[in-house]
Order: sequence, then structure tokens, then C-alpha cells
Amino acid sequence: MKRKTKLPLAPFERVLKESGPNIRVSKESVEAFTDVMEEISGEIARDSFDLARHAERKTIKASDVKISWKRFRK
Repeated sequence: MKRKTKLPLAPFERVLKESGPNIRVSKESVEAFTDVMEEISGEIARDSFDLARHAERKTIKASDVKISWKRFRK
């Protein structure tokens, strides 16, 4: 069955493989990791948009993304 994903799996597979030496990564773990990262990035993107809109801007700035990331981590 075809996955409904916005992001390619290969970069996330590389991130997982680089997490430690001699590690194997299952296809299911790559898909799960990609799903989680899409959800996290979506939340940060929406919060960044809200920050830009609150500042009456039409452009999301790097500072919006960084603030959103800090808020997400709490």
C-alpha cells in the first residue's frame, strides 16, 4: 500500500542509521519516524505562522521557527 507522506523516507532513514554505529533500521521504524517528524514539523510550522500573523507579517522568519521550536520542546 502506498504511504500518504509529504516527506521522502530516505533522509529519515539516514538520520536513524547515523544515530549509532552498526545499527540496522527496519522499514517500519523509518515510516514511524517520518510520521512523527511530519507531525512535529507541522506543529512548529503552524505555530510559526501564528507568530508571524500576530506580528502582522506575511513572512515567517527564522526567529519565528526558533521560538516555535523552543515552545514545542517545553
